[in-house]
Amino acid sequence: MNKESLLQSLNAAIAKNKDEPVARVIFGLAKQVWQIDWTVAPFDILSHYLEFDISYFYRFMSMDQGDEAEEQQLLKDWITTRHALDKEGKKRLPQLADELNQLRVAARNA
Repeated sequence: MNKESLLQSLNAAIAKNKDEPVARVIFGLAKQVWQIDWTVAPFDILSHYLEFDISYFYRFMSMDQGDEAEEQQLLKDWITTRHALDKEGKKRLPQLADELNQLRVAARNA
């Protein structure tokens, strides 16, 4: 696995979705998780996102150093966009899981 390629791809996805807060938060949470363990499935990330399981993501965030400001902003964005996930947003979740899978496969093949 080319972890650097994976993280760059996630940063690009975050930037691409700057106007879509829910997608931006999900890609940001995936980045925090995959910095530590890239084997975590996108479905697990989305499940914990939907459960609003902050402690799950905080465990991953506490294992790395250097991006604490980014992590705090991500948590704030998650809290503020929590209620933005409407029926249309939920329809997009499988697509986001697929995008995350594609990013991971591309990084694995890089």
